[in-house]
Amino acid sequence: MHPEGAKNLIAGLVSIGMPLYNGARFLSAAIDSLLAQDYNNFEILISDNASNDETEAICRAYAAADSRIHYHRWETNRGATWNFTRAYQFARGEYFMWAAHDDLRRPDYVSRCVEALRENPNALFCRTDVKFIDVEGRDVTDTFKAQTLPPVGATPRERLRAISRSTYWVDFYSLFRTRCLADVLPLQDVWGNDVLLVAAICLRGNVVAIPERLFQYRLFFDKSADHVAQTLNIRVSWLHLSLEMLRKIWRAPLDLGDKVLTGWMFLSEFCLLNRTVNGHIREEGFRGVRHAFIHKHLRRAFGMAALGLVLFATNYFQWIWRSVRDPLKTK
Repeated sequence: MHPEGAKNLIAGLVSIGMPLYNGARFLSAAIDSLLAQDYNNFEILISDNASNDETEAICRAYAAADSRIHYHRWETNRGATWNFTRAYQFARGEYFMWAAHDDLRRPDYVSRCVEALRENPNALFCRTDVKFIDVEGRDVTDTFKAQTLPPVGATPRERLRAISRSTYWVDFYSLFRTRCLADVLPLQDVWGNDVLLVAAICLRGNVVAIPERLFQYRLFFDKSADHVAQTLNIRVSWLHLSLEMLRKIWRAPLDLGDKVLTGWMFLSEFCLLNRTVNGHIREEGFRGVRHAFIHKHLRRAFGMAALGLVLFATNYFQWIWRSVRDPLKTK
């Protein structure tokens, strides 16, 4: 999948895709954050998924005032996954990034990322450290205990290991080389599709990281994972996410030995040793498998069932081993 005009991408131009649905509350601050960038060669591509609040009026006012803003509105809501992919398809620039309607960036975010990519021609995207903010814009980075490791390293396995050890993932909102996204889009209707996209790119090439908090990601502590998934019209399933990650590894441009070792590393680091993810998988049990069977996604159901059996059996044997070594800790 290629953005429109992919054969003639404009050198130096940064295309910023902003998929929207009823984002009026924080929208002006997010657009102002982009317009304040000290890198002026950019376009903002707004894809409005049939909003019914003040989003349309806000967007049209900004588009009328600045020719770099292009507003596209759809009369029918096609879902967030479709809309994120659609925003990319309008891109004309050498570089591309998604921007959420409620996040903020420091004025030097784009210029620093472009500079880093120019200095590292083999890097497929540039990410920065993140500052977490709440709905009021207060810095909660130190109180929100999340691990967001930069997916850097000389090999695909090293880069994927960082993703596997993280407990929160925001690199989807990095600055990418536009062409590198063509091979990993469209987004899948899977819980964690943003993580899958970043992982797919990390399996294909290098990543450059800026160790400064140039990106402000807004957290909504009153929204559960199920609520977020409902807005995306998908189902929360960490088991399904794990299965799809294994498929990404299998389809990556790696030799057979690297695929096997990378897959084993992922299962160990993400599904078993990552306590946050392992807890979600154990809590989920086989509910996702039953859901897949009910909806006649039989290949997915069998794949998830097989993976679940391996993971739950491994968890059980680990518990047995710990109980033998230190029985007091297992009581």
